[in-house]
Amino acid sequence: MSSSFHVSTVDWLGSWIAAGQVKPGQTLKVEADLGEQLGVSRTVIREAIKTLAAKGMLEVGPKVGTRVLPVRRWNLFDPQVVGWLSRNGLPENFVDDLLDLRRTIEPMAVRWACERATVEQIETVQLAYNALERAVDSGIDYNRADQSFHESILAASHNQFIEQMVPALGALLAVSFEVSAADPDELRRTLPIHKDMAEAIAARDSARGVWACMTLIDNADLAIKRFYPKVMADKKAS
Repeated sequence: MSSSFHVSTVDWLGSWIAAGQVKPGQTLKVEADLGEQLGVSRTVIREAIKTLAAKGMLEVGPKVGTRVLPVRRWNLFDPQVVGWLSRNGLPENFVDDLLDLRRTIEPMAVRWACERATVEQIETVQLAYNALERAVDSGIDYNRADQSFHESILAASHNQFIEQMVPALGALLAVSFEVSAADPDELRRTLPIHKDMAEAIAARDSARGVWACMTLIDNADLAIKRFYPKVMADKKAS
């Protein structure tokens, strides 16, 4: 039960801070007040604060209390942190930086996947593409299928640093897909490019794979510029 309290308290506090309820540099309420508000003990609050401090969101000091740190200090490769930020709509500069990150990592991951993927991994990429195609036809869980497709390619890169980053990159990719998928025509328009990427990996054609990857990211960039204001407005309305 205490573990459940800890998880729910961390989630509530993290989401609360990410929503801007406490600004960077400001101090949190004292532990007793937070515990009373959430109906948990001071010990649970204290452990939750330690967890958020480890994620770079909080700074704890004997004289300053518990202060919220600027977003640039947060661990943005922590899927939970990205999830909290995305609940209320990410700042536009965050999305721009995310696209820059994709341009930096994904094309090289595709190139390495073309060169290094095992037969089993090539099959996994193809199965992920098939699931993506079905999702476009049904309109169900497209974002999740898209994320799985890209994660299968990252895993096939056989780069241990990228492989360890897959959970974090997956959470960041999900944010990008959520915005670009606000354009319903974008899904069908980009499906052939996904197919090109899967076929390029199977054919060991790195030039074709990298081209398809960069084209996808450029398309996402255009879709985000068109639809991001609408996505933000919908999140704030909800």
